[in-house]
Amino acid sequence: MALDLLLQEASGLSEAELNQVIRFVRFIKIESANKNSSGSEDGNTHSSVIRKAGIYRGKGWMSDDFNEPLDDFKEYME
Repeated sequence: MALDLLLQEASGLSEAELNQVIRFVRFIKIESANKNSSGSEDGNTHSSVIRKAGIYRGKGWMSDDFNEPLDDFKEYME
């Protein structure tokens, strides 16, 4: 039934519009396959990424005068 409705709706479309429909259907199929292969109920395809807290610990720094006013804005601060 749904396929018949899709064919009926697509019958009046131009060649370019039909190509857009085809690309969209392929996109839906790929997204569906990704959703099913990830095993995630919410469809999150990034669930295979494992995060580890603290991997950048000690790599950043902040200067001692971070909270001090900038010289460029002294006239606005007065």
